[in-house]
This record gives sequence, structure tokens and C-alpha cells, in this order.
Amino acid sequence: MSVPVQRQSDFTMQYSLIGLFLLVLVLVFAHGVETVLGFGASIITMAVGVYILPLSTMIAVVAMLGLLQSIWLVTRWFRYLQWRVLLMKILPAAAVGMAIGIYYRTQVASIRQLVIVLGIFIMAVSILEIILIYRTRAAGGALPWYLGWPILLVGGIVHGIFALGSPLVVYYSSREIKEPGQFRATMSMLWLILNIALVASLSTVGQINLDTLSITGIVLPGLIAGIFVGSRMKFRPLPFKVLIYILLFVAGLLMFVQQLIAQ
Repeated sequence: MSVPVQRQSDFTMQYSLIGLFLLVLVLVFAHGVETVLGFGASIITMAVGVYILPLSTMIAVVAMLGLLQSIWLVTRWFRYLQWRVLLMKILPAAAVGMAIGIYYRTQVASIRQLVIVLGIFIMAVSILEIILIYRTRAAGGALPWYLGWPILLVGGIVHGIFALGSPLVVYYSSREIKEPGQFRATMSMLWLILNIALVASLSTVGQINLDTLSITGIVLPGLIAGIFVGSRMKFRPLPFKVLIYILLFVAGLLMFVQQLIAQ
């Protein structure tokens, strides 16, 4: 199956309804996984959703879903926010990276290039995360600025292109903030700020419109149901996490190979 790149307006009503139903199921699974493991909803949704809806539509939908989820999380964890770390260390580099990513997506890249980059990114994240899972040495302290800024910059670029909360940003931030509640709250505020800017940029180029708003509203119950289901799922976290990343690697590989051989 090749990745669909046609405009949303080219879909028949029947295909759209089937696609939206499948996307709801994807969201239930993706947010169920994130509720269990604390990661992965956006990248799982994008990795599978790109086979259901056009990439430009998926970017808009993922960005809006991420914005809604961030609003809820910030409201819940606001009192734990680490403002100094967020505003002085994390946000500046991530915001610059996101601006670069938005420029690349809107001015430079073709749909085919974007899908190839997405496939490479998904494969790279999967390999890196599996390696980190099996590391025995605990992560150290905060990274020096000359390592932290490039990591945050690349993470911001990925977020600007695909609306994916980059694991690179999460890795840097986890070295800066050790307390789980503070980390969760600070990451939620970061994604909220970045997603507000991202949704605004998508609106200016017409990617967020009545169609994508309608799609987001229709599939939103999948996010809510995923959180509910995930809170009741019982798995051994380590093997389940490895399995998810193996599946993501396969999805990224298929995406990459399909675009390379596409005419």
C-alpha cells in the first residue's frame, strides 16, 4: 500500500468515513499506549495515520489534538511547572528549531520528501529508544549547552515539520528535570506553547480549515477513549515498549522504501 498524497477534497464520502473510523481506532491504540508507557501517541498516530489520510491533513489533525491534550495536561499539572528551566533553557532552542522546521515544510520540501524524512525519523527514534531501553547505566545530570542546544534545535525542527513531540526534546528535558511531576508539567507547557504557534502557522497556509477542524472533532473521542482504555491496560512495560518500537521501525521502513520506489 502506498502512502496517499491526494488532497482531502478528492476523497469520496465513503472513503472518508472509513478512513476516519480507522483513525479513531488508531487514536484509541496510540493514546492507550501513551497512558501505559508515557510516550508515543503522536508518533504512532502519524506513522499509521499517514496511510489513512494525506500527510498534510494528518499534520494538522495531530497538531490540533496535541494542542487540546496539552491544554488539559497543563491545567492538571500547572503547579509543578519549572518556569526557569522552560523559558531559559528549553524553549529558546526548541522554538528556533520549530521555525526552521515550519519553513522547510512550507517552502522547501515536497510531500514525497516529507514522507521520506518521516520514515527516517521514525526508524531512527525506534532504534535509539530500543538501545536506551537496554542500557544499564542511568542517565547523568544536565547536558552542557553545546550538546543541549543542538539536541533541542533538531527536536524543534521535527516538531515544526510533523507536529511530533520529539523524543530528543524529551531526552534533554529529562536530564534537566528529575522529579516526574515537574517534568510532566514542564513538557506539557512546552508542547502547549509550541502547538499554539504551530496551529497558527498551519492556519496561515490553509492546512487548518473547516475540513480539518471537522476531522479533529470527529476523531477526538478516540483520544479520550484511548486514555480511558490505557488506564485499565495491564502489561509488562519493558517488553510492551520494545514491541511498540519494533512495530514503529517496520512502519517507518515501509514508508521509506515505498517512497524510494515510487514513480
